[in-house]
Amino acid sequence: MDVLIIYQFCTFGGVERVVLNRAEAFKKDNRDVNLSVAYLHDSGALQSFREYIHTHNLDDGLSAHLISGNFLPELKRYDLIFVIDTPQVLDRLSTLQNVYIECHTPYIDNRQYLHNIPGNIKGVIVPSKSFGDLIHREFVDLPPIFVFPNLVPDMFFETVPHSTKEVFTKRPLTYFARLDMLKNFDEAFRIFEYYGKNEDVMFIVIGNGADQDDCIEDLKKRGLLAKSILRGGIGFDKAPYLINLVKQHQGVFISPSRAESFGLSAAEFISGGVPVLLSDIPEHRALVENDEHFLYPLGDIFTGQQKMDFLLKNWVELSHQVAEFSTKFRAKTFLEAWDRFILESGK
Repeated sequence: MDVLIIYQFCTFGGVERVVLNRAEAFKKDNRDVNLSVAYLHDSGALQSFREYIHTHNLDDGLSAHLISGNFLPELKRYDLIFVIDTPQVLDRLSTLQNVYIECHTPYIDNRQYLHNIPGNIKGVIVPSKSFGDLIHREFVDLPPIFVFPNLVPDMFFETVPHSTKEVFTKRPLTYFARLDMLKNFDEAFRIFEYYGKNEDVMFIVIGNGADQDDCIEDLKKRGLLAKSILRGGIGFDKAPYLINLVKQHQGVFISPSRAESFGLSAAEFISGGVPVLLSDIPEHRALVENDEHFLYPLGDIFTGQQKMDFLLKNWVELSHQVAEFSTKFRAKTFLEAWDRFILESGK
């Protein structure tokens, strides 16, 4: 089966990770599914994306290329076409009967295109049931909604302390997301401030904007810069190493996001056995199976700090506990959803 995926930007983001994860799952399960990703723009990640494909021996099942202008690849050869939050190409696909929209964006403005999708769209694919319920409420007369749960590759589950050598002398509190209002980085920094004078704690901030002047100045004003590591992004193959590093030093991952369609970064840290502090939104609640130890109310910095204290003090026990949540992120869950979709879509 040949599948074309069209997406606007090639970034070091969640959508790219989702595509790589699917390709690995298909390969490991010996599925005859070949993915071809067509990007409209390279935002600096295409080379890393291609390198990951080659390094992980995915060349036979996954390829990536840029398209521009009105050019689209030969469409008739594909059994399925998935358009991920890229409405500007839908008019060029309006005569095809095998096109599905994938909606992954938690940004409400970016999904308004769902109000006016062409009549030939066969369905809308989302990464979680709660996000599917949300867009069902937001948009009337949508075609059928299918859930493809995001998966986490085996390499994340296998992250274990690989040596007794310490890289840091402190325990890292880690933020790994874009630095914008929806991801709510300011709330993470406000919780970090509580630990500003704690000599046993440091901060890792990774995501688009982390190495820019505004962020540096912000952390400096808060007195946090001297004990922070900042990176604007990391390669696709570096995330398991990052998680292993945080785990080795008994750190905690934090996501204060106001909205998510799934919460893939949190799922990756959970799969690696790293305790997480998450804003109490439906998608995060599903990740930790409603366990209040790992959730705090949005905007409630005091409770967030209390929860973080609890995670740090009970790290070993809670590391084992989050690992129990990770079974649902295994490839098996995605492949079962894929098989249901193929059966229902008649492919």
